[in-house]
Amino acid sequence: MTYASAPGKIVLWGEYAVLTGAAAGVMALSNRASIRMEPSADKRWHFESKGFFCEPASCPSDELPNSPQSTFLRLILAHWGYRSLAECSTPLHITTDSSPFFAANQKLGLGSSAAVCTATYRALCALTRRSPALSEVMALHRDWQGGKGSGLDVASAWHGGLIHFQQGLGTPADWPEDLYWQVVWSGKSAKTTDHITHFDQWRNQADNTPLNHLGALSNEICEKGPNLPLLTEYCQTLKALDEAAILNIFTQEHARLGKLAAASGALYKPCGAGGGDIGIAFSDDPHGIAAFRQQAAASGFLPLDLEMATNGVAFQQRQ
Repeated sequence: MTYASAPGKIVLWGEYAVLTGAAAGVMALSNRASIRMEPSADKRWHFESKGFFCEPASCPSDELPNSPQSTFLRLILAHWGYRSLAECSTPLHITTDSSPFFAANQKLGLGSSAAVCTATYRALCALTRRSPALSEVMALHRDWQGGKGSGLDVASAWHGGLIHFQQGLGTPADWPEDLYWQVVWSGKSAKTTDHITHFDQWRNQADNTPLNHLGALSNEICEKGPNLPLLTEYCQTLKALDEAAILNIFTQEHARLGKLAAASGALYKPCGAGGGDIGIAFSDDPHGIAAFRQQAAASGFLPLDLEMATNGVAFQQRQ
């Protein structure tokens, strides 16, 4: 059996600014996507998905698969020049599990596609005896996104821990022991690529002053390390960018969570590209974080039981 997994992620600072060359802070999270490859019980390849729901599918060995749960497998094999599954292995039963990235059948916005792509790529490299390379899997995931995105989500899944990501490179960093955090889901899923397309259109036509300010703050946080004053200023600047570019980052749900955090003595910021997904509260007081968590849950939001993932993409092979 071949098994690989990769962690989810959260962008702590640098969203949108990273697309202009600024540094971003990205933390890998303890929810992991996995892929398991086992010998097939017959002569066909079988594909199964958990989390991302679709009916099980199968494919003959003389083809490449074309089912939703085999999207990344087909993308990677085609990139390598394979024209059929038989060229890389005997028939397999492949199960992809991204269920830790969903709640009540809704995507949480924790980087599921990057984690699944990275885990699939790592498993296929082992299967075909190739040397895995971060640059290659980043390019593959970007192609899947239609050329959009910085690649920070794949870099986070690859490295694990906290990284500073800038222009395709991820540098490991340390998180302050006296800065506490809590991730919460806003209750609404969003599609990242739609917001990036809108951002690109705005960026080419408008005054980029809020974006430039955001980039400068992102770099400063990476240089000095995160603290509440800098993160507060960053959050205010992100809101100014949101208003200027109409990105819908600070949705009504995130605004409510911001008020709950402030009442608990914490700072809250959205972490998605806009339209919903997740946010994070910061505080130098663990009691403030606990109070925010309690108030968020009581208000119908979903605080997520997540920790930093110290390890990135992982691989195992068993007899």
